[in-house]
Amino acid sequence: MKTTLKKGYTLMEMMIVVAIMGVVVLAAPRTFIKTYQFVQLLTARVEIQKNARGALANINRDLRQAVATSIVVGAVSGQPPHSRITFNKYNSSGAFDTVSYYQQGNKLYQAIAPGANVVLPAGKMIANNLRYIAFTYPRTDDDGIISISITFEKATYEGGTKALQMAVEKVRVMN
Repeated sequence: MKTTLKKGYTLMEMMIVVAIMGVVVLAAPRTFIKTYQFVQLLTARVEIQKNARGALANINRDLRQAVATSIVVGAVSGQPPHSRITFNKYNSSGAFDTVSYYQQGNKLYQAIAPGANVVLPAGKMIANNLRYIAFTYPRTDDDGIISISITFEKATYEGGTKALQMAVEKVRVMN
């Protein structure tokens, strides 16, 4: 008796393939969603770290050059307490410039006016996604040290946010 081989798939093989494809189809969307969420969190973290480092570097540089007796900590109307700092610093010609850093909504602004002006021009935005900034004196016996606390946040997915809190302690005013 001779047997002939037929080409094709058995019913059992087809059922196994359909079951495997069902598992893959059910798992794929969840994997894609988790990957998307991970990328959103990573992007938010990188962006707020960049904003925080840049803002703190600007503030640190200018505050170190400030005249200690000219520093005034306050707030713009409607903003959190201690969210604005204004001071005089020497410019390249040896005269004073008035510098101010302040929070307005969720943005951080820097305003510079030549001379010891009381009225500062509208500032330029140096960082966005700011949640909170505070300038304080960590020691009552030394007005040459300023503490800066800053928090940034960015929306991620499904109404969530990623926040980063940074603090720079003891920025020493050199003048």
